Amino acid sequence: MITQTLSNRLVFILSLLGLLVSGFLLYEYSINGPVYCPVGGGCDIVRSSPYSQFLGISIPILGVAFYVGMAILSVIHTHQLPTKLIRKLQLLGATSGVGFGVYLTYLEAFVIGAFCFWCILSFIISLALLLSIILAFKCTNEDGN
Repeated sequence: MITQTLSNRLVFILSLLGLLVSGFLLYEYSINGPVYCPVGGGCDIVRSSPYSQFLGISIPILGVAFYVGMAILSVIHTHQLPTKLIRKLQLLGATSGVGFGVYLTYLEAFVIGAFCFWCILSFIISLALLLSIILAFKCTNEDGN
């Protein structure tokens, strides 16, 4: 299984990786040229869709906020502050991130009709975050901690 310490390190590393991806997308969304899309070429189609914003906020900004929040929770968790509360907040945050990723991927597949490589990569990172947290919860519950 996975220990709380290893899970927390994975959450931090994955959060930094997700922050890089979301930061790159934020940069790409802010320039006038086409989005660099290494596979498929759907990134510009996704960016130009009405779904590139949520409640008037650019999706990459939401991604940056999500990954910064998860990294902050990881750092707080490291300092042994209210551990159970922080673990629950991590689980809530990761579950929300994956849920939003499912919604965005659904839009890409069935509404927009194009996939953005960077968006899918961010979704995979959020899935890995959630998996890491769930496995640590399972290990903690089995150990009785």
